[in-house]
Amino acid sequence: MFFMYVAAGILITAVFSLVFQNNWQKEAELKNIASSFSTIIKGMDSKFFENTTVFHFPEKNYEYFVDISTEYAIVTSGSSTNDGLSIKERFLVRPWPKSKNMSWRNGIELHGYLNANFNNSGNISDPIQNVSEVKNYLGNEREIANKYFALNPLYIHINKVVHLDKIYVYYDSNGDGMWDKDDEKQDFILIYQC
Repeated sequence: MFFMYVAAGILITAVFSLVFQNNWQKEAELKNIASSFSTIIKGMDSKFFENTTVFHFPEKNYEYFVDISTEYAIVTSGSSTNDGLSIKERFLVRPWPKSKNMSWRNGIELHGYLNANFNNSGNISDPIQNVSEVKNYLGNEREIANKYFALNPLYIHINKVVHLDKIYVYYDSNGDGMWDKDDEKQDFILIYQC
């Protein structure tokens, strides 16, 4: 009888340690995924030129989900009930998520939109002449995105590539028809999927 109690105790201990070790490991993996994504955004911010980088979320032997706002990446595993894990990673740099139903989603489309609506593309060779109009437009669009994605984070399809565009909008602040070091520029990091 004594050996049955010992065997039952060992079996119960093994089952509990397996369950808690799996949750601990899964939580560490989710933290790593969120941190890796946040780190690549921070790396995009340090670039001094326009650039597009892609990010691939890793495959796991369990289902997980990624949502992003302009401030956080939220990586969740399990179902929507209480048995899932959720990791929230704050971005050090605020990206600008873009969804398919927006006027423009990436740097090329933004420069085309600016050219069509403000007569300059905002590239270094075609700086914005209507400085206050474009700054107001971009500021308003950014504020709308901040509020929208705070309430409705962008769902990321983890099986698809995530594109990150570092873009610059150049302004002809002194009115000489070209961009030079005395003029202004704004940079943005856009996040989107095709």
